[in-house]
Amino acid sequence: MKCPRDGADLAARTYEAKIEVDECPLCGGMWLDHGELEAIQQTIERDYKQALDEPVDSVAEGMDSLRQRQLGPIACLKCNAEMDARPYGHGSQVLIDVCPAGCGMWLDQGELAALEKLFERSQQQTDIPLRWRVWAWLLPVFRPR
Repeated sequence: MKCPRDGADLAARTYEAKIEVDECPLCGGMWLDHGELEAIQQTIERDYKQALDEPVDSVAEGMDSLRQRQLGPIACLKCNAEMDARPYGHGSQVLIDVCPAGCGMWLDQGELAALEKLFERSQQQTDIPLRWRVWAWLLPVFRPR
C-alpha cells in the first residue's frame, strides 16, 4: 500500500499487543484496518499517565485540526473511496480520515497517541474513587432539613 499523503510505500509493523499497522516511513502516518483502533484501545501497553497530568492544549489541538482540514480529502487505501475527515468523537479535536465503506482509517503522525490519551483520560473520568462515591451517598444524610 502507498501513503495517501506522500506516496511512500507503507511498512507493516507491530504497534502493541501484536496488532499490525501499516506506517509511512516518511510522514509517520498510519493505516488501521477496521477494528484495529478498538483493539489498541483495549490494550494498556503504552502508559500516558504522566501526559494526562498536563493540561490539555486545546488551542494546539484546534490548530492541528485546522491543518488537517487544509490537507484535503484522501482516498481509501483499500477501496479507493474518498475518505471522510471528521473528529474522532464527541469533544475530540483529533481529525481522522475514515473510509465510508468501513475498510479502515488513516491517522496522521501523532493522532494515534492523541487518541490513546483521549481514551485514558475518558477512562479516568469514569473511574470515580470509592471515597467520593461514599461521600456522595452520605451527603444527603448530613444536610440540614
